[in-house]
Formats: sequence, C-alpha cells, structure tokens
Amino acid sequence: MARKPVYSIDSSALIHAWRPAYRPKNFGFVWDGFDFLIEENRLLASIEVYNELEKKDDELFAWCKERKDKMFLELDAAIQDVVKKILRDHPRLVDTVKGRSDVCDARGVKWRNLADMIEDEDWKSG
Repeated sequence: MARKPVYSIDSSALIHAWRPAYRPKNFGFVWDGFDFLIEENRLLASIEVYNELEKKDDELFAWCKERKDKMFLELDAAIQDVVKKILRDHPRLVDTVKGRSDVCDARGVKWRNLADMIEDEDWKSG
C-alpha cells in the first residue's frame, strides 16, 4: 500500500487560502480536507507559523488556534539542528533579494502548491 503524503504548510499558504483563493464560505470542502489531513497527522506546520498568524489575531488565527495541539510542531533540538544545516547549505534562503535557492529541489523534497495538493488528495465540492 502506498504511503500517504504528509504536508508541511507555511503561513503564506494559509493566508492565501483563507483570503483570496479558498475562502471558507465558498470552499468549505478545502477546509474540511485540511481538517481531515490534520486528524491524520498529515498537515503540519511549525509553531513559528502559528506565532506569525497570532500577530494578526483574525478569523484565520482563530481557526489555527482550535487546531494548535494537532497541527503545529514545536521547534525541538532535532528540528533546530536540521534548520541550522539547511541555513548553512542555503545561506540565501532567508534573503529577500531575488535569486533565492529552492531548498526543496536541492534536498530532493517533493513540493506542491495548494491547488496541486487539492488535486492530489482528490478533494471536490458538493
């Protein structure tokens, strides 16, 4: 049996989904899908994403707050060690100047945008 993918989502993807792309009022099936993935431990985010969204303290943050214990991972020592290695190998990662390296490609990690993920998971409305 094929292993189901696990997704790591960042704050910009959540913000984009909540506001212009997949507003919950019209795209509830997307948010239901997110909840399904969260319950399966297949949609995760760094606690830093939570902290960033907390600054706005809006409806998206309220949604995240309800899922904090299941979705958001604390930065333990093992994660911090990996982050240090990635930043060492990709010093321009946090540089806002154009020409940033694509870490996922360099490390052989498959990446998807939200629309790809929705298609991969075969989510449909109604």
